[in-house]
Parts: sequence; structure tokens; C-alpha cells
Amino acid sequence: MIRVAGWGRQVVSSSGGGGLTAAQIAKGVLNLLILSAALWVVSWWPARGLAGESGLLWMTRALLIVVIPGFINLLLSGLPILKDPLKSMLLRMGLRIAVLLPAVLVVKAWWPDVGIAQFYGWLMGFYLISLAFEAWEFSILLRRR
Repeated sequence: MIRVAGWGRQVVSSSGGGGLTAAQIAKGVLNLLILSAALWVVSWWPARGLAGESGLLWMTRALLIVVIPGFINLLLSGLPILKDPLKSMLLRMGLRIAVLLPAVLVVKAWWPDVGIAQFYGWLMGFYLISLAFEAWEFSILLRRR
């Protein structure tokens, strides 16, 4: 059973393991939220110029497909079982691929006319930026331990 012992305290399990503090997790979530909003604002004009209103919709979908697993990863990083950096990285990569791959397959199957300028290019760009951000956040957490 997982419980949060209070703001700024460690996320602990009943088995006695330790994890990240709630404040560290909240800071990571806030940073990802700010990055996501900044990416959307910066990408708005090019997406609209390349594919019109439909481009904005697909660019937003691409950003959400990439960012949602990032939020889940940050929230799961407080689990005591993920104190091991290798386990943590494997879970993070697996979760990202588990969301990204089915999303691409669904878009390709249901909307075959959607192209690289509308969706896939944004998805690749957002994925790389999000991955770099997550690696940066992870390296900061490792240095603190």
C-alpha cells in the first residue's frame, strides 16, 4: 500500500521502502506542464500554416499522445520499487512505447490521409523533446540520490 506522508515528505510504502518526495514529483509534473504549454504555443503558428485548422487539431493530439505518458511516468517515479534506476528507465520507456505505438497504428488505420505535416512530424518532434526532458529530469534525480 502506498501513502504520501505529506507535502515535502517521502512517498513511502507500508513495506518500508523510500522514494521521491511529493514535492519533487510535483515539481517534475509542473515542469512538464510548462514545457507542454510552451511547445503548444510555439507550434501553433507552424501547424496552422502547414495544415490549417486540421493541423492544429492533429498537432494537439500528437502533443497529448506524448505528454500523457510523461505525466504518468513522473507520477509513478515515487513508487518504492522504482528506486533502481534500471527498473525505472525500463518502465518509462515501456510506458511511452505502449502508448505511442497503438496511437500511431490507430491514426494510420482510421485516418490514412493524415500525413507527416499534420501529425507524424509533430509526434516525432514532441517525442524527442519530451524524451530529452525526461532524461534531463531523471539525471537530476539520480544526482540527488
